[in-house]
Amino acid sequence: MTIRKWAVAALLMSYLGFLSWGIVGHALKIPAAGSALGYFVVWDMFCGWQAYDNRLHLIAEDSNGEYYRIREPWGPFQPFGHEDRVDYDVSNFLAPRHIQHVLQNTQHPPVDRVYVVQEIWGKQYNIPDVLWQKYYDEPKDKVSCFSLRAICTPDGSPIESNPDWFVAQELKSIADNPRLRQQAQSAMPYYNTFFSPLSANGSQTAAQTGSPPLLNTN
Repeated sequence: MTIRKWAVAALLMSYLGFLSWGIVGHALKIPAAGSALGYFVVWDMFCGWQAYDNRLHLIAEDSNGEYYRIREPWGPFQPFGHEDRVDYDVSNFLAPRHIQHVLQNTQHPPVDRVYVVQEIWGKQYNIPDVLWQKYYDEPKDKVSCFSLRAICTPDGSPIESNPDWFVAQELKSIADNPRLRQQAQSAMPYYNTFFSPLSANGSQTAAQTGSPPLLNTN
């Protein structure tokens, strides 16, 4: 019985020590994922890799109609690499607090509202020009898409909130597809696995001809 207790205690201590090593490695920017064992303690491994890069722009508008870019004069916080912490805020949770913190600790004209703008572009344009010329025959013409994420008051309170660019594209793809619109309107609030293309074609034909669709009475 004593040996079993010692074994359980040793297992728990090893597990907690391993997790602590991962937390300290992240805090001190030690490459904890340098070996295969690091994948057991690194948080969010393979977490939603996307083909697009994302930046967040905070634009303030004063009472005179002038626009200013909100940036902390003491320098941005960059926890991972060379990107600002606010750029990791894909869900737009940090932006209101960031706006309030910067405006309360800086001198500026009276601000009426703040626009939160999301910039999206393809990640392939981030590679150096030498690699681009080696792998692509077309010129390196970076094109960015801008979308209005939110409109906030000077204290960070949201006045208007919009989905991010990725969610907006998904919603547009459904809105532009008549079959998906019909399925979304008639489906239950969970994934519909009982969709029949035959019934959808019958409904569409009936709508075009003006006759009711055939019903299966079996």
